[in-house]
Order: sequence, then C-alpha cells, then structure tokens
Amino acid sequence: MSRRIRIAPRIRGKGRDMAKDVTIAAIDVGTSKVLTLIGRRDGMGGAEVLGAGLAPAAGIRKGVVFDAGAARESIRESMEDARAAANIPAASAFITISGGHLEAHSCWGTLHSVGEDAAITSAELARAIEAARPEGLSPRKEVLHKLPRSFAVDGLRGVRNPIGMHALRIDVETVCVTAESSSVNALVGAVESARVHVDGTVAVPVATAEAVLSPDEMDRGVVLMDIGGGVTTVSVFRNGALWNAGVLPLGGNQFTTDLSLALNIAPETAEELKVRYGQAALDVTGDESVEIESPADGRLVRVERRVIARYLHERAGELFRLADRKLNEFGFPNLPPAGLVLTGGGSTLRGIERVARQQLGAPVKFAFPEDPGLPYDLRDPAFSAGVGALHWASRQPVKSTRESDRRQKFNDSYAQANAGPLSWLKGRMTKVAS
Repeated sequence: MSRRIRIAPRIRGKGRDMAKDVTIAAIDVGTSKVLTLIGRRDGMGGAEVLGAGLAPAAGIRKGVVFDAGAARESIRESMEDARAAANIPAASAFITISGGHLEAHSCWGTLHSVGEDAAITSAELARAIEAARPEGLSPRKEVLHKLPRSFAVDGLRGVRNPIGMHALRIDVETVCVTAESSSVNALVGAVESARVHVDGTVAVPVATAEAVLSPDEMDRGVVLMDIGGGVTTVSVFRNGALWNAGVLPLGGNQFTTDLSLALNIAPETAEELKVRYGQAALDVTGDESVEIESPADGRLVRVERRVIARYLHERAGELFRLADRKLNEFGFPNLPPAGLVLTGGGSTLRGIERVARQQLGAPVKFAFPEDPGLPYDLRDPAFSAGVGALHWASRQPVKSTRESDRRQKFNDSYAQANAGPLSWLKGRMTKVAS
C-alpha cells in the first residue's frame, strides 16, 4: 500500500522574494521502497517539503533496475502520491543512484594563468574542478560528481578556500564519484517512462550526508554507513569533504532472508519477526519465545528469541567486518574522531549499534533527518537519502525553461491560496520493509 503526506506551506515572512521560490522534487529509488519528495526552494538556500509519496519498490535489486516495467510502476505510484499530497503537478525530479557499481576516485584538476594581479574567483575554481577526471576511466563508466577535497595555489597545498587569493596556477584535488552508465541509463529510462523528466542525479553517499551529517562531524572525520534494503553504502568524510565511498553487497533484506531460510518461514513472516522481535545483540536472556506459523501445515510453532538473535547477530557481524575491510582499503585502519554514524532502514534493527561498537571499537550513533519543519513521518533513517537528495536539488542551478516558468506560476498561486500553519493529511498505510 502506498503512502502520502501533505504539508501546508508556511506563511511567508516579510522580505522574502517569492520569485526565487522554485518547486523541486527528488526520487530515492531503493531495493525496498521508492520515496518521492516534492518541495520548494525557499529562497534562502534550503528546501521546504510540501508532500511525499512512498511506494513498495519492484523491479530493483541492489540498487539496479532488472525489470523496467515493474520499476516504472513503483516510481509512477510514488510520484502520483507525492503530487496529490503536495497538490503540485511536479513534472521533473532529481534521482538517487546507488548500487555496487558506484566508485570513488581521487583525481586532480589544474587551471593555469589565472593572473598575478587578479583574484581567484568561484568561476575559475569551477573550471579547475571541471578539469579533474579519473585516469583510465572505462568508457562504460560516467562521472556523477566532482567534489573538491583541497586546493593548491602556486604549489602551496592544503588550501581550503582559495577564492580571493592571487596565483598563476590552481590545482584542485577532487573525489570523482562514478557509476556504470548502463545502470544509470536504466534507472533514468524507468523514471522517464513514468513521465517524469530527470533533472539530474545524486549518488546516495552524497545525498545521505546532506541529511544526517553535521559540518563539525565532516570536518573532524566520520564514517557514514547507510544500510539499505539491498546494499550498504560506506562513506568517509574528512576536512569537510567526502574522502572516499564504497558499496557493500549486503543490506537489511539479507537479515530477513537468513531468518526465512533458517526457520523455514515465508519472507513476509521473517520480516515481521525481524521487525517485532529481532535484535542483533546476543543479550537475550531466559526462555522467552514467540509463535510463528509453519508454512507446511499452518500450525503455530514456538521459536526462542535468542535463536532469532543468533542468526541476526551473525549477519550483523559479517556486515561490520566487511565495513572494516573497506575502511582499511580506504586507508583508515582506525575510525576517524567522530566515529561511526548509522542510518538507512536497516539501521533500525535493535542492538545493531552494539555489534558495530564491538567490531569497530569506536563511538557509534544513529542518525535520521531532523530538519526544522520536516514532517514527523519523514524523520526516519529509511528516508535519509531521499531527504538529502531534496537538499541537494535545492542548491542546483535553476533551468530557465518554459516548463519551469509554468510550474513557478502555479507554485506562487498555490502558496498564496494555501498559506497557513503546518498541517497534515495522513492516509492509511503500511510500513514499507527496511
């Protein structure tokens, strides 16, 4: 069953430039769910959520489309619910990209002859960043992001912000996030076949950080793990920038599959068992048990909770061992000072943070979107990437097209007619599995 949320626009304060408010949308297409958010550029560098649509995902496995028709219908359902919730006919959106094909590469870009007497401008920095490209990039790959780590001005390294400095040469170290072109094209095709134009793409590690990491955490150094349904994204941030990112082929669905196979029960029953009674830590005491239905003859059988915990603990241990191995590949044998931040639907499994602390020996905390004014139902780790994608979209250049002009006129009239206090319209819904 799908889900929709509507939020009445806030009353606009004096001095706000309504002409700068532009409708934006973001679609987070995951293995278990498709979340569409429709919002508004608020004219102050942020985004205001107006409506959301959530639908069970189909045709997606580990972040990659394998059934375009099924994926299209999930995307269409999610977008239609978001449009109805926001009462805005959004026609385009930014989309998240995930999956094991995502990679991060360190690369340098250079800009010569800036001019001794001229100060470095943001436009010149952009040209230097654009010049960065991974060496030997496969023709099957494409660059999603070029994110600056640091700058060198006339050979002086470690410069955080060279704007206003004078130099003959600028070098910029970037992290280039790449993806398989075929996977990106398949997802874009599924979205556009649902009659939604794709404004741009954002990699899940970039989007998730937008929603849940503080500038202080990114500056001190932090590891972010987004445990999704099919995959887990591991990202390292340092000195205020993305340092590296990778994807583990293991997510919340694997925990469910383990229970299903071990206990010989249907996946739906295993998912309910995991959510209601499961935990990853081995501190279940006594003989407490739960009843489940046998798929063979429908009889109720009893299963001890500590048995359930054992299977979940083993899979959680594997997840964090893989994460530790990935961090060592990144050059981080020890976690950075801000420790580990867990988010994503799979992070809600009880006790999983204790397993992470035991395996990695570092501070661990949960994170979820906490923006002021964000709907309560969206303050959930499962929605971190979607909320972050909307933030990302809010800072991208506005395309000057007749369609965007038409949508802007609609948005202004809608805001004037509906301005008022925060309100909710909640439909009957079932929670999408993590």
